[in-house]
Amino acid sequence: MSLDKSFIQHLEKKAQELRRLLVEVTFRTKGAYLAQALSGIDMMTAVHYGFLRSDPKHPYDESRDRFLLSPGHYALALYVILADRGYFDKDLLWTFKDNGSPLELASHRHTVPGVEVSGGSLGQVLSIGVGMALAGRLKRNDYKVFVFMSDGEQDEGQVWEACASASHYKLSNLIAIIDCNGFQVDGATKDVMNMEPLAEKYKAFGFDCEECDGNSMEQVCHALFRFCNENNDKPKVLIGRTIRGKGISFMEGNRDFHYTRLDESLHERALDEMFGGDSDAL
Repeated sequence: MSLDKSFIQHLEKKAQELRRLLVEVTFRTKGAYLAQALSGIDMMTAVHYGFLRSDPKHPYDESRDRFLLSPGHYALALYVILADRGYFDKDLLWTFKDNGSPLELASHRHTVPGVEVSGGSLGQVLSIGVGMALAGRLKRNDYKVFVFMSDGEQDEGQVWEACASASHYKLSNLIAIIDCNGFQVDGATKDVMNMEPLAEKYKAFGFDCEECDGNSMEQVCHALFRFCNENNDKPKVLIGRTIRGKGISFMEGNRDFHYTRLDESLHERALDEMFGGDSDAL
């Protein structure tokens, strides 16, 4: 594959389509962690549509690349991608959070195909990714393991234990991605527990590290392209600096929208800002 202009533009268009779907599901189902989904959707789109080797028709193929979502409350972003790619019927999205629906508020394994791990107990999933990456090496399988994390969970000591293990075992097939939107449930990450400089910490643990604008598809794709083609023995980490609530002015950087409910007025305002008021159902 090559990173030509048309490839980047295709992914940008796809991310925008998914943003619309995120807003609609949040509105129709009366709430979601929308701000987080909007900050992370560009990087998740780049991985799933540009770099992840996987087939919705064969979701449990042993040779597939793995995508592990650590912050389970980002689940809606993963669900809209899986539905769009054909892992399950898109109409299931409108049951999000309903009693008995497999689409739970926080993602859990064995609910729908494509959800590889139970997330939400923050700080644990990088360890799972280390185990999967090591298993791939022992089985002589060349799959990659992408682990998507939040910046708030970098407070957890288990993250750094996993980093030490990944570096020790030279897990070059492990690619961590961090959505650094600057917020966690109790406020700004720098105020709750300042983990900066984050890039230097990962480098000190032996990671090949890239830092970029996580809402720039071009920058994200260039980093992932290098990671997927780099011939070194280091685990990788992409630190994406993003805007929580990206694309909706009243949500961007607003701590009041940790969990989002959109009434008719806010729904229309969001659509107007992002799509010029086009509210066609998806």
